[in-house]
Amino acid sequence: MLKPLNLAHTPTPIHRLNRISERWNGEIWIKRDDMTGAGLAGNKVRKLEYLLADAQAGKADTVITCGGVQSNHCRATALACAGLGLHCELLLRGDPPSEIEGNLLLDHLSGAGLHFIPGERYYDNLSGELARLATEVKARGGSPYIIPEGGSNAVGAWGYVEALRETRRQCRGLGLDPVRIVCATGSGGTHAGLLVGARLEGWDVEVVSITVSYDHDETVLRILEIADSMIDRYRLNIRVVRGDIHVIDDYIGDGYAKAGRDVLDVIAEMASCEGVVVDPVYTGKAALGIRGELAKDGMEGATLFWHTGGIYGLFAFRDAFFEKSEG
Repeated sequence: MLKPLNLAHTPTPIHRLNRISERWNGEIWIKRDDMTGAGLAGNKVRKLEYLLADAQAGKADTVITCGGVQSNHCRATALACAGLGLHCELLLRGDPPSEIEGNLLLDHLSGAGLHFIPGERYYDNLSGELARLATEVKARGGSPYIIPEGGSNAVGAWGYVEALRETRRQCRGLGLDPVRIVCATGSGGTHAGLLVGARLEGWDVEVVSITVSYDHDETVLRILEIADSMIDRYRLNIRVVRGDIHVIDDYIGDGYAKAGRDVLDVIAEMASCEGVVVDPVYTGKAALGIRGELAKDGMEGATLFWHTGGIYGLFAFRDAFFEKSEG
């Protein structure tokens, strides 16, 4: 097993959301993976501890990765690379925005190379675009290392196997026996790592994704492919099947990185009731999902909400909050 880098501040705390539990009529605890540390805050750094160790082991000097314009993963990768003396190239889905803010501002400050491509080209030929950038790096004498969207592959997801083990130790210390862990999911690596970790630990806890981008079937397929890849790569004596993967796609709204008033309301409610800031792209939709499922009596017993971070992306939505307050 590859020895990971030490990038995250762990263990991240777990505590009960007392007022939200009362308001939403549930038993809700939170895992504060938004507190993994400063510019690297959020769940992506756990994956990067393994991915960037792998890049260094292969003598790479340039890391190439991809995501949306306000991608938490791209921001965390760019800053982590800067701290390690690696160059970073980011392939960003969409057009260059008129204002540089949120995660994109931090991408700029990190010194990363930024490449914007239209969404249709991104989705139709992402592997080709990443390969093209790698070829350009090699042409100028560099050694590239490609990280997939969200850091979600067998190497990166191992960070969440270790996170699951960390969490189980904490829950034992707290006397907490959650029925489920709920996280926001885009590319699927966090869910896959948590699920594989639970199987390895023999912990009978359900892992539930509130998907923020892809529909139910696509998300399940992505998670299953990553889990199977982990099992094959590390020769794990476990099995994961499609029926093991619980995904809820009722809270995507208008799509990835688009937040309706229901998401903005939940963000405000979490901040005013608990002093916990969730974001419009990922954790706000996960919180909305928990509230919605509780209203349907769909989440009995203790729920551990995994706060995967995303605070920097919140600032790109400031106009939406102003419009809401004036409306």
